[in-house]
Amino acid sequence: MEKIKRENAKFVIEFAKDVIDKTGPRLPTSPEEKLGAKIIADKMEKATGKPSVTETFTCAPRASIAAIPILGLIGIISFGLYYVSPIASLITTVFDFILAAVQVFTYSAKMDFLFRKGQSQNVYNSVDPASGETKRTIVLAGHMDSSWNWNLSLTNPKTAIPKTVIGVVSILAIMIISVVAICVGNISFMSIKEIASLEEYSGLDIFRIVLYFLPLLCLPGCYWLSIYLTWDKTKASPGAMDNLTGCALAVAIAKYYKENPDKAPKDCRIVCMGFGSEEAGLKGASAFCEKHKDDGFFNDRTYVLNLDSFRDADYYNVVNGDVWLRSTFDKDLTDVCYKVMEDMNLKPSIIKNPAGGCDSTPLSRIGIKTVTLNAQNPTTTDYYHTIKDTVENLDEDVLADSFELLVKTVDAVAEYDDKRNAK
Repeated sequence: MEKIKRENAKFVIEFAKDVIDKTGPRLPTSPEEKLGAKIIADKMEKATGKPSVTETFTCAPRASIAAIPILGLIGIISFGLYYVSPIASLITTVFDFILAAVQVFTYSAKMDFLFRKGQSQNVYNSVDPASGETKRTIVLAGHMDSSWNWNLSLTNPKTAIPKTVIGVVSILAIMIISVVAICVGNISFMSIKEIASLEEYSGLDIFRIVLYFLPLLCLPGCYWLSIYLTWDKTKASPGAMDNLTGCALAVAIAKYYKENPDKAPKDCRIVCMGFGSEEAGLKGASAFCEKHKDDGFFNDRTYVLNLDSFRDADYYNVVNGDVWLRSTFDKDLTDVCYKVMEDMNLKPSIIKNPAGGCDSTPLSRIGIKTVTLNAQNPTTTDYYHTIKDTVENLDEDVLADSFELLVKTVDAVAEYDDKRNAK
């Protein structure tokens, strides 16, 4: 196995390098994402000997996480409107929070009509069982797109989260201050000038002066949100770790079982999957679930291992849910994967995504047994969603161990399926 896992680690690195050299960053719905999907589909076909399937869908690429700068800009506009009309400021901040709640914190598409649309794609291929009879399916999936550059993380990952929180609190503060100003009334430059001319100030006068200047404290937070990320695709993340490692490992596993059918679990179809536009709010996985939830692709013996970022040797994780999206993934599958990591002495953790989401969420919502696996520091780093996510920063040892982990996990999932369906 040592030789095989080393060969496949090199395969993953070359896979990522080839895609990035030809496409650069692959932002959701961009021509570069489309080209990357074509390259990955070709690699899948070479690995399995079968034509890959490509399915297109439409989504709004900037309607989710990429909308954060818009939230900051609206906050800045609300600050300016406060001095014109606190009522207008209140309206814009309320809209800002609705936009954040619906689009950023829940990945809902209810307000997508406000954003430009584009076309993305999912691709997949499979290795059929040597027996000719498929009784179960194990899907290994990764997303093909890469992220916008997160400026705050790149500049100083330790302050990125505090600055973001301050930004959200600042917009909330402007909203509250606007309500108070409406109730107090007469908060304007002329009224403050008149108060300043008085020889003595009443408590209400002082309160009005404070209300006039208080929103100034909110400007830095709104500004930090407005520069949270850049939409400039030339400065976007190349996406080597996140998530060409996941895509490449999925293809490597399919290739391994195609070349070694005797090693594959009995009567098991192995599917390698590439989802599009994950960074736009899990749009590819959501589109795939919507298309296939009732057509027989999924059944009670389908298991999806979502592979999302493999780089950090000290952080092997089984991700069993997304906090923001209020999702929880399959407990049995979580336990199976954790046990394999533990047996390999990878010192794993079971975690929930503290922010954002992963492609297991749409799958779990239609009842599919799924879990997400990664080897990534779960805290904010300067190489997650930044221009530093390059091939040069990948770790061959981690990729070798990750390949072995997935081979053993496929076997463990098949064994679990046997026990579940024993008669």
